[in-house]
Amino acid sequence: MFQGFGVLATALVATLIYCPSASVMAADHRDAPTVDGLPEGDITDVFAFLDPNDASKLVLMMNVNPFAVPGSNPTYRYSPDFLYQFKIDNTGDAVEDLVIQVQFTGLGLPQTIQVFGPRAPSMSGARTFRPTGTPTITGSTGGTLTDGSGQIQVFAGLRDDPFVFDFAQFGRILNGSQDMFRGFTSSALGALRGRPVRADGTSGVDNFGGFNLSTIAIELPKAMVRGSSSSKINVWATVSRPVVEVQGGANSALMVQFERMGQEAFNTVFGTTATKDKINTTVPADDVANYSSLVPDALTTTDNDGTGNTIANRVVVLNAVGVVGLPNGAPLLLPATFGNTNSNLLRVALLPDVLRLDLDLDPNNLAIGQFGLQNGRRLGDDVIDIALRILRQLSDVKFPTGSGLPGSGPLNGRAALDCSVLPACPDRRVLVVLQGTDFIKPDAQVPDLTASGNDRAFLGTFPFIATPHPLPGDAGTVGYPAQQ
Repeated sequence: MFQGFGVLATALVATLIYCPSASVMAADHRDAPTVDGLPEGDITDVFAFLDPNDASKLVLMMNVNPFAVPGSNPTYRYSPDFLYQFKIDNTGDAVEDLVIQVQFTGLGLPQTIQVFGPRAPSMSGARTFRPTGTPTITGSTGGTLTDGSGQIQVFAGLRDDPFVFDFAQFGRILNGSQDMFRGFTSSALGALRGRPVRADGTSGVDNFGGFNLSTIAIELPKAMVRGSSSSKINVWATVSRPVVEVQGGANSALMVQFERMGQEAFNTVFGTTATKDKINTTVPADDVANYSSLVPDALTTTDNDGTGNTIANRVVVLNAVGVVGLPNGAPLLLPATFGNTNSNLLRVALLPDVLRLDLDLDPNNLAIGQFGLQNGRRLGDDVIDIALRILRQLSDVKFPTGSGLPGSGPLNGRAALDCSVLPACPDRRVLVVLQGTDFIKPDAQVPDLTASGNDRAFLGTFPFIATPHPLPGDAGTVGYPAQQ
């Protein structure tokens, strides 16, 4: 369960200590032009968590082939041309110290999977060589495979998509045809367009319910990836393709990265048309320098524009709008007294774009804000609501000059989201985060950030991710979109 405001405040401040290099949300389904045309290499989500049954084991997972339709289950596979990699930094510099490399052969099902590592990379960064030598594990996709020592196991095959988000309504808010995830009349802003409440207490629609994807899941002793001086690791996943591809001929052994992912939704929410492909082809060590300008300043406890633009007064604004309690909004995540003196706090939490995991924390501890948005990422974590609630309370916003609202003063050097016209807000992301939830779950469950409302039950043992939706007409068939 959620650990409480005190732990959260401490954890968010700890972020500043953990990421000294940073002086300065839909997961990534179809997140950029290049990967839109390469579904076998389109990483939808990355997960890193300790096995809840055995805290000595680490589970890493990446998912590809977004929006796999159950009616075409037999057609989804991995590309033999691509190299799939988990990258692990255990020294804190956002450069991989270890890699786990996965490649596939065969065009029919099942395919053959080869897993190499964990081992030091032959080349760090966006280029590497296709792995050679004896793999750690090899076998057929569709079942759990184990290495010779019995310490490492891998699963690759079709599974249910575990991501939960009302992405369609997110798009409508951004394009101005809707204002909120759930419609209501605000005493401060007037009538706000959004979805109605259904009889079961939900209003959101899980746009990923009913779909499958292809997963690569690996479990291994966490001692294999632990650094010598810290229990904290950074994890991200990449997909690479040959630098030289010859039609009907041999492919180059040199591979170049065209896709990567760490934290959920960073590229989707913060990437621009001009940067989405660039983010996917660059490396985490350069994120702070390359992408800090995409992230707004964080509010602090000190007024930064002469209008009382503070964390405490943002709470006043949210209360006035009427979105700090159900049914019109999620409860506040941070107390009004939350202490922050660093306007770069959000950049520290989001950049570099990696999952940050403390190998020594209780595997059942969500630890929101521990080092990034949360400690690692578990399958059931309600990551969209976590992001929405943190961003609505900490993102600096420029409100209309002369309105008297906290944040309506001069921009000067502020990097703020633009809401200089009310209630339209030129930067519609202000409205996206305002309610702090997309209302996928019944209202009674909204405060629980350890459960996302996924449409299929997760497994209790490896590979943990839920079994795939069956062929239509078979037992377990659901309609699209799955309604809670």
